[in-house]
Amino acid sequence: MSLALVARALDADRIQAAAAHGISLDPVGGVDKATIAVGIAFFGLTFVLLVYAWCNRDYQPIRAKNLPQASVMFVSGVLWFVGDIAVNGHVDLAGGWAKCRLWALWIRLMFVLLFSCCVFVRVYALYWLFVRRQQFRGWKPVVPYLIAMPCVFVFCLAGQLASPSVTMRLDGEMGLCVYSRAFHISTLVLQWIMWALVMVFMWLIRNIQASFNEMHESLLIVLITLLSLVQNTVVGTVRAPIAAHSKGRNATTWVDFIDTNFTIWIILIWPVVQSIFNRSAYLALWRARLVDEGFRRGYDVSDTANHVETTVCSLDLRPASVDAPKDDSAWLYRTMYADAPELPGAPSAVRASLSNMRNGRARGTFSSTLTAAHTLVSQPSVTIDKRPEYM
Repeated sequence: MSLALVARALDADRIQAAAAHGISLDPVGGVDKATIAVGIAFFGLTFVLLVYAWCNRDYQPIRAKNLPQASVMFVSGVLWFVGDIAVNGHVDLAGGWAKCRLWALWIRLMFVLLFSCCVFVRVYALYWLFVRRQQFRGWKPVVPYLIAMPCVFVFCLAGQLASPSVTMRLDGEMGLCVYSRAFHISTLVLQWIMWALVMVFMWLIRNIQASFNEMHESLLIVLITLLSLVQNTVVGTVRAPIAAHSKGRNATTWVDFIDTNFTIWIILIWPVVQSIFNRSAYLALWRARLVDEGFRRGYDVSDTANHVETTVCSLDLRPASVDAPKDDSAWLYRTMYADAPELPGAPSAVRASLSNMRNGRARGTFSSTLTAAHTLVSQPSVTIDKRPEYM
């Protein structure tokens, strides 16, 4: 009981100190605790999704989603959330939580920009693959990180070495981390520069057509993250210091952790759900789409009569050598890859569906391909090689 009375007395002192500066202070309360709990639950669900994806990484539609990059985004999102807890004032700033510049610069800002850089690399990869029609490997995936992250490090180091009065400081009377206005604007400008580049490349890839929804996924991710950035900019400017106002700080943290989690869900949820409920048929359909859209439009493909040697660089940034199976049961691959002779294992209706898809008569809809995929997996004499041939 005495601890509760002490906490109330401290809150009353902080409210009076804030009022002396013309600030209406809302003390840390139950809403802040609920925000932290819900955020942890969101990241817990995303962690389960990511673990399942890693455990099933040999399933090609999941492997193509670039699990290392998704993992970096998850870690960045978690640290972004931890930074929000401190900087947005969801806990009483005592002990380790009182190190404002640590949480604001080295945790929150650093990993907000790393998360943004991951989104940029995703869009940048689409640009090279589908607009420039070149493979995205070697130094290309690394260059954005090598340019952006050293700049962020220098910015954070400068903020750390400068006087707290011109960057960020702990206001002991109010118990808040308080940005200087100029420094807060500079952090927002840095984020907007990154997202201006993302929007430029989104415009450059606006006309690509592909069956794997990469363009639509990237557009949705960009829109969600832009919503988070706009909200942070408006609330952080109009309601400064944001940590003083319960509605503003909780809304900002909610938008941030929903943004980071939804981004990873958008990337992984569809292939994960398909791997659970429709594993074999979706894999056959996915492979058919890969040939019709990915190989023939987005990648460098060379055919021979009964053999294909293809170098692929998918969005998981790793090239691979693909060899079409040579056994007669693998009629699906031979029908799609080359003008092979009749194969005894292939039903005539399925051969016709795949032939129409290859020749462009079924382009734009994959209902016939889905029928072919279901027919394929229902044939007792036909097997699907599930080794990671493409990725």
